[in-house]
Amino acid sequence: MQKISSGIEPLKTAIRIWWKIDGERHRETIHNSPPTDANLATAKATADMIAQQLRMGIFDRDTVFPDSSKRADRYFGYYIHQWRKVETNKVAKISFDTYDSKVKTHIEPYWHMKPIAKIGVEDIEEWVYNVLLQKLSTKTVKEILMLWRKIYSYWARHQKTVNDPTQYITLTQADPEDIDPFDRDEITRIVSYPTTPTLNNLYTVMLWSGLSFHELISLAVEDLDLEKGCLFVNRSFVRDQYRVTKNRRRKRQVDLLPEVINALQSQIYQVKDNPKNTIAITDRDNKKVKTQTLTWLWYDDTLKTHFTYSQLSRRWKAHLETCGVRYRPLNNGRHTYASQVLSTGAVTAEWLANQLGHTNTDMIHRHYGKFIPKDASHIIKNLANALQ
Repeated sequence: MQKISSGIEPLKTAIRIWWKIDGERHRETIHNSPPTDANLATAKATADMIAQQLRMGIFDRDTVFPDSSKRADRYFGYYIHQWRKVETNKVAKISFDTYDSKVKTHIEPYWHMKPIAKIGVEDIEEWVYNVLLQKLSTKTVKEILMLWRKIYSYWARHQKTVNDPTQYITLTQADPEDIDPFDRDEITRIVSYPTTPTLNNLYTVMLWSGLSFHELISLAVEDLDLEKGCLFVNRSFVRDQYRVTKNRRRKRQVDLLPEVINALQSQIYQVKDNPKNTIAITDRDNKKVKTQTLTWLWYDDTLKTHFTYSQLSRRWKAHLETCGVRYRPLNNGRHTYASQVLSTGAVTAEWLANQLGHTNTDMIHRHYGKFIPKDASHIIKNLANALQ
């Protein structure tokens, strides 16, 4: 049986209530409560109640001392824990790991023991301007602030009035660097310089399909309908995990240029005798997992599965060096496709957005606007011919 005792200690302008459980002492100080007879009597009654509740197994410290500085939910760290419990089930594991890494590195060490109700504008300004911006880019700081607000909201939702202390923070982001697509001469050198048939086919598809590298690398024979001149984007492969595409729009049909169809036909022949692979793929709700059995297009005999990003990145870099083309990363193929087809004036921004899997043309105009021809006279001529 536990040994339980309790009592009070009068201080100069306060009264301390203490209790012991098997010799382990706990205490709370009632501030602004001078040790008058009435206050001492109230404190003694509280101490006796605590002892009785402990014996009954119903003592709740937070209920008895709602204004205690020792309450966990007074501190920002408590709401980090709340955020983790919820967020881990709301987003994909890959996304959560990215968010949580930022929280562990930049938010938790600084804010964990800060009383959340006392956080003011000046506290946020000190952290953002004198800590974060001294070592991080504006883009990263914006991402961290977004996470901070989400955590803060777990406390704010229970308050009658809240003044968001981050609302006065202004962050000016530098203009993004222009995309750097390959030009026609570089594309010709890349796809015509001798390499393995598989890599030649892959580079052709990468430069002329508009697929992101995460979509391209996980492309399977089962995703192709070359008789209709198209393929279907059904999954992506990011950080060793297969996922359905981010939104239903990106589970899309991509119309293919003749050179891409030829490359894919050639690649189907390359992998026709390869074994199928069964994979687990996470659905859009981040919970449901289904299996798919597929024939990978970009198969690696050593891995017994498709190529990885690091594998191809090394080969890509070596290939560009060999054929005398300035290095740009693998995903530049998507930028190259977008800029090349826009430059022809033969397609609309809406058509390209659909090909790339965007829900609207905002991204097209933001990143590729300079490639949209200013002179549209040739489009009108083509339209006139088509209407005859």
